[in-house]
Amino acid sequence: MTAEFDPQTPVDSHHPGPPRFVHVDEPIRDPIFVLGADTTGLGVNAAVDPRDRDGLAPRIPELRRTPEPFDADAFEWTVVSAPADSHGDVLSFATSTTEVPRHDAGLDHVAEFEADAPGRYALALDAPDGRHELTVHAFPEREAKASRPRLELDGAFDPATGRFRIESNAALAPRSDATRGTLETAFVADDRDALPTGAIEVAADGLSATVPVGALDGERGRVHAAAYDGRSASAQDVIELSPEGAVALPNRPPAWLRDAVLYQIFPRSWAGKRGKTTFETLIAGDAATGARGVEYLSALGVDVVWLTPVVPAASPGQKYPHGGPHGYGTSDYFGIAPDLVPPGTDPVEAFGAFVDACHERGIRVVFDLVVSHAGVEFDAFTAPVAWSTGGSPSDGDLDRFRILRWDEDARTFDWWDRAAVPRFARDGRVREAAPRSTGFAGSRWMPNWNYENVTVREYVLTVADFWSREVGVDGFRCDIAFGVQHSFWKELRELVKANDGEFLLLDEAIPNDPAFSESEFDAHFDTTGFTNAAGDLARSLSPRVAESASAASARSPDATAETAFEAARDSHLDSADRPHPQDLVEAVLERREQGHPDYSLLLNSVENHDEHRLLNAAAVDLSDPDHDDVADAEWERAAALQRACFAAAVTLPGIPTVYYGAERGISRYGTGRVDATGDADDRGLKSNGDIDPDADVRPGGRQRALMNWTEYDAAHLAFYEGLIDRYHDLDALHTDAALEPLDRPTDAAATLFVRDATEVGDADPERVLVVLNFEAEPLLVDLPAAIASTNLVGGVDRPESVGGDEGADSDSTVAIGTVGVFAIEGPLDETPTVRRASDDA
Repeated sequence: MTAEFDPQTPVDSHHPGPPRFVHVDEPIRDPIFVLGADTTGLGVNAAVDPRDRDGLAPRIPELRRTPEPFDADAFEWTVVSAPADSHGDVLSFATSTTEVPRHDAGLDHVAEFEADAPGRYALALDAPDGRHELTVHAFPEREAKASRPRLELDGAFDPATGRFRIESNAALAPRSDATRGTLETAFVADDRDALPTGAIEVAADGLSATVPVGALDGERGRVHAAAYDGRSASAQDVIELSPEGAVALPNRPPAWLRDAVLYQIFPRSWAGKRGKTTFETLIAGDAATGARGVEYLSALGVDVVWLTPVVPAASPGQKYPHGGPHGYGTSDYFGIAPDLVPPGTDPVEAFGAFVDACHERGIRVVFDLVVSHAGVEFDAFTAPVAWSTGGSPSDGDLDRFRILRWDEDARTFDWWDRAAVPRFARDGRVREAAPRSTGFAGSRWMPNWNYENVTVREYVLTVADFWSREVGVDGFRCDIAFGVQHSFWKELRELVKANDGEFLLLDEAIPNDPAFSESEFDAHFDTTGFTNAAGDLARSLSPRVAESASAASARSPDATAETAFEAARDSHLDSADRPHPQDLVEAVLERREQGHPDYSLLLNSVENHDEHRLLNAAAVDLSDPDHDDVADAEWERAAALQRACFAAAVTLPGIPTVYYGAERGISRYGTGRVDATGDADDRGLKSNGDIDPDADVRPGGRQRALMNWTEYDAAHLAFYEGLIDRYHDLDALHTDAALEPLDRPTDAAATLFVRDATEVGDADPERVLVVLNFEAEPLLVDLPAAIASTNLVGGVDRPESVGGDEGADSDSTVAIGTVGVFAIEGPLDETPTVRRASDDA
């Protein structure tokens, strides 16, 4: 941390923040573990749902560089009022929700809440700066498996009447069996403002409201709302009203994100050789390895780059880190990892130079903020260790590092989520004394933060202020966001948005959850949706599946790879249960069914550092990999499937995302991280010697492979460059344009849909037809008269994959290699017909 850094926050009181909307059966609670619990030796098997971690917490109006604990009596919670049917016993603290008991420090500063009756509750927080009241609106119990409605506030001021009109734009989920008449919207004023909820006049339709400007009392007034359809409530939204008549929507993503392409880098793989990447490499490249710098990102058309962690951590210093040198076990939240710093350069200044170099090229930088857990070497974690034996945290052998006693009076002892029981080894030895820390996925080397400690919240907010304001990054990708209380993310959002109104917050929530859009995050992972759908589809149509299909029919010696592809394709299309290209469209449509607001953005990513490389999974047997044994034709087919999946990422609503090296065929040409010459490198192997295909680093694995700069597929790269360039030019492909699905083709591995930017503004064209081809050959599409025959993304395919206009029999028939985008010039009264060129032969 620089000596001049003075942390700042826009929060001006200990008030716990915006009003909350809940269901009677959904408590605000923070369970003990983030993911799987380590219950070795305890005789229990505790399964813990890692989602919906939350608490009601005092906010911090003054951030200290070295926060000290708050007194035990600094904060006190009480219930001021409750619905008539409530028994009033709705507050709790540090509730144990599993058979593994949690350690409770007894401070009771952060409250849990569980409504026992529908209606409104008023809770009071007595803090050093006085009493603050918080409204909680409770809907009835959510019906099991009910789809969530959606809500998107908007409003305007009418000078003639002196009133604001607020529209909720509430909408049922597409497949909801509720009726429009059941929809209603609950409006609640922010308790921090002068505007009282009583001044919000709800219209007879129950979906809109008005607010007289005089009710603001000369201050801004925030109105929060959630829609309810009789079965389930929507994610909440907020609108800000100013006494001058202005209206703001602080819950919207940055405008620049609407047409941005995101590029993710695993930094220590960038140079293409182990231990060679520094920020100088990332800025200017490296002639010795062939690596290129930020000019490469600019030429590719990247708008924002996300670097996985660059702060000091344990894994980069280990010879054979099991996840690669990933940096997710932080040991210093205000520094930069020494291995990434060019000699003689200040660490933070080296990173700042990279940020500046990106900004000079119009590229924004997203910093990987890891605050669900830290690393075992972090001094705030080691400080409370009173007695340990066998090794040290830094030697990489945690079996020998055993914590036998804690100093419970240490300043940072209660900074960590803890179980009230020891951690045992399988042989019965105590590995870690009670009350021992919990860890991410049960691991000892990444201890979980305790967000029921207000001082922890203060410390992490200081971290966020440092990187967002002092250093000036443009966004945070928040690792394991579902491991942190929702209330904390709401406070962090206010801080970073005060530093930069266009700051990006991207969550990692698996599965995706619309609750993170409630004044928390602008964009979200979609691993269980789009990413998994793309991977499943590519594997199902891959050469390996084709080979299996042909082997089952006793493939003859003169059979070709093409006949194998055809066999797999026909088998695939004959089964309604097999993945189909239409699944990618459905994955995007499902976001509305889940209740994501229309303004909320999700990543269209086919892979990332935690998921299998799509090309690798499509071409190689992950359990028995032999890259050299994959025929060229099989590699080419798998690469074509990857291109088609990326074309879906670009043409469907969402943020197109590229994981480094995908554009260069890294699975084929890159080098994995397992050292084939190192006898001690047993990463990714099970105890019986078999390869674990789920390991991040393993023989044949490519998730975190070294970048292939010297050998790559130039035409494959050109496809990415060309499609990204077209994406930037076509407003109808951007995130604001609506998606209209068309009928699923029944005799081809393809999908068609319409993107409509009519409501966006000056889009030209306003509506387009998109055709995606996952076949091994070009497809012919017969276009209705309303659709122009010029492919607006023409020229991005390999020339040989399209065959020019071969097979086209008129101006209304076009050949599609991988992707076609065509302007719609009139009413679309019929669906285009798709057929294989070979069927016409």
